Amino acid sequence: MTAKAKFEEDLEDYIEDWHWDKKSHKFARNMALFMFGFFEYLRRQKLSESTRRKHESNCQLIGKFIADYEYYDEFRPEILTGEPEYVNAFRRKVWDSKYMVESYKTTWRKLAKYSKSQFQ
Repeated sequence: MTAKAKFEEDLEDYIEDWHWDKKSHKFARNMALFMFGFFEYLRRQKLSESTRRKHESNCQLIGKFIADYEYYDEFRPEILTGEPEYVNAFRRKVWDSKYMVESYKTTWRKLAKYSKSQFQ
């Protein structure tokens, strides 16, 4: 398998639960590609492997929550700015421990900071 084919497969696996039709698939792809750029940004910050994996996992949840609770015609980085959203959904559907909720919020804030830097 070529590197490009592997990347495409990984991307499609990452967004598997984020879309339901052609238009939402395009939005999901674009949001995931943006998040993959965020993952590269995290790698350059020399975070530990486990911290990076936690952020990547939280980003997958953020994408899923956006897909479940919002509707956008197209992806824009501004969507990922602001204070952490879907915290109650995270508590209800994923984990309600204080540590895990704070981890989710930390990821959202890092992603928001990165997102703002991409359109300033």
